[in-house]
Amino acid sequence: MTTWRKGPPPSIGWWPASWWQDEKVFRWWDGKRWSHPAGVTFTAQEAAAEARKKEKYPEYIEWTDRPASWPERSKT
Repeated sequence: MTTWRKGPPPSIGWWPASWWQDEKVFRWWDGKRWSHPAGVTFTAQEAAAEARKKEKYPEYIEWTDRPASWPERSKT
């Protein structure tokens, strides 16, 4: 079972984070604010463009741990 949390994650970077607890939606956490969402079908360029846009309604976002399949260096 996936545990979803509110508030800031433990480190800067990409996180599974959405309004609907969707593990296929990722957002960039810059240490202060969440970005717009990026999906699994986004190219690197599309995801980077979304990461530059800040979410207007961060109070609705919940995040969960990064998947086991992600590189060790991405995990905190």
